[in-house]
Amino acid sequence: MAALAAKTDCNRVLLLEPSNVLGGQGTTGGVAGFCGDTARVNRPFADLVARLSRYHLIEPYRPNDDRRAYDLEWCAFFLQEMVIERGIDLLLHARVVAATAEEGVVRRLSVSTAGGLIELEPDFVVDASGACVVPVLTGFPVMHEGANRQLPMSLYFTLWDTGRPVQPILPEGCPRWWHDDEIPMTSLHRFPSGKVEVKMKVVGFDAADGFSRSAAEVFARRQMHALIHYLQTVGYRGRKLDQHVLASVSRSIGIREERRILGEHVLTEAEARRAVIFPDAVAVNTYHIDFHWPDRMQRAGTGITDMLDPHHLPLRMMIPRGARNLLVAGRGASGDQTAMSAFRVMAVVAQLGFAAGHAARQCLETATDLTTIDVTQLQATLAAEGQSINLSDYGEYLRCDHHAHETIVSGADAGPTPDRLWLQVTDNAGFIAGWTLADERPGWQAHRRERQWGTPEPSVRAELSTPGADGVVRMDDGACVEATADSGHVVCRLSRDAGCTWTVHPLAGTEARPTVRPAIATTRTGLAVVYVGRSGSLQFWHGSIERIVDGAPASAPQRLDQPPEHVEAPHYLRA
Repeated sequence: MAALAAKTDCNRVLLLEPSNVLGGQGTTGGVAGFCGDTARVNRPFADLVARLSRYHLIEPYRPNDDRRAYDLEWCAFFLQEMVIERGIDLLLHARVVAATAEEGVVRRLSVSTAGGLIELEPDFVVDASGACVVPVLTGFPVMHEGANRQLPMSLYFTLWDTGRPVQPILPEGCPRWWHDDEIPMTSLHRFPSGKVEVKMKVVGFDAADGFSRSAAEVFARRQMHALIHYLQTVGYRGRKLDQHVLASVSRSIGIREERRILGEHVLTEAEARRAVIFPDAVAVNTYHIDFHWPDRMQRAGTGITDMLDPHHLPLRMMIPRGARNLLVAGRGASGDQTAMSAFRVMAVVAQLGFAAGHAARQCLETATDLTTIDVTQLQATLAAEGQSINLSDYGEYLRCDHHAHETIVSGADAGPTPDRLWLQVTDNAGFIAGWTLADERPGWQAHRRERQWGTPEPSVRAELSTPGADGVVRMDDGACVEATADSGHVVCRLSRDAGCTWTVHPLAGTEARPTVRPAIATTRTGLAVVYVGRSGSLQFWHGSIERIVDGAPASAPQRLDQPPEHVEAPHYLRA
């Protein structure tokens, strides 16, 4: 994504890849599923999805699915073609082995290739290796957790159904297990074709250390054969794979973490949880915290899987401290470990890489560097390329998990009961809630920003209005919704046929005064509601229509500890 963004007719871009195909963890690492919001990333990512979709090589986008499966070999091919079509110079089987920098400027790179060493003098460098190779070689500070502290590695492999019983093999020296709670954390994705993709957790090694990473590959294959024997003889969740054999193993062990730069800004878990708005935002994280226990092999409580609201990723977290022509995109960007566990997934790092490429391109075109880059211009360019920085454009992905039920003004502070409420959505996932009192105009309002409500202040409006002044709003999917306060609760009425028929759904957990009609507004997640509580407090509710109709979903840890095994067959497999 960085290379695609950086290339113009007036420059040369060289893309270095240590493997034999493009795609990183999404191809060589065996991770055949996009995580994060894949419907609104940027134009090149949309192009990739369109190419996969054209031949039914990717699952449809389902907002409440945690993973969007695709065919990784075809993904590698289409990425290769996109890069070649743009006129980017591609060098496979290549890696940077030495580098020099002076006063924050990377001057020289030595690259090992299949044909020997080559020397480069780049004008700008984007390191998307995940290992912060160039910062390490040039002396920029990095963070390195090490074995049993890094997020653990995983090995991906594929089994195929032979149609008849097979002879299980347990190589000498491999462990033997008898129960599901003994085996490494395992996720299975079963296809109607008989293919089963397996993800197996590997702990105890340092992905950023050469000897340790090599040992991890050896250990993982021993563990893999033990797990295959277990699946064939005991079965996972009681289902044996006694007709399946090993078909393929990923080119490289899957890596969640190596090193991270110490950047001009270090994104923290607290900032991610609060959805802090950054003036130099260039990407948006749409994924939840996904912190796997780094020193535990078994599943039993995956780790921390708390849902986050979509939140900004600033340009400064990709700039190593003091760097002027070097950006680090992807999981190597600057953040604490928990924040990184969320922004490391592919749909999100596609935005980071794209932003890094455009930043590099802008610096060269304007003869500036990262110390003087025009962030406003960069953000405008990204927006024109389909990469929105406005948080209000996001929130659909895993929308069932997005939920807020908050007090705007407590009953003790609310004063007289309002006679009218209104609600407005603002940029960057903000809201303005307004209310009027029977004896005064124009009334009061409070702003919600970064998941917090501010102090009420006099409204600047003489006449208050909100979308659907009659109380009815229209959702993105065409459904009509209105809210009333009946029987002491907020009640939502939903129509999917333009108001011909309605279904009634009490809003769980709400206690409302029936004398004041709630105000509602639509968002990318679903519906936001402001209502007066029984105690006279002013309350805010925000969630998806599914949550209104079906109730709260199972908790994220519960779902992710017991992921669904079946994957809808792509068209080419069904055929």
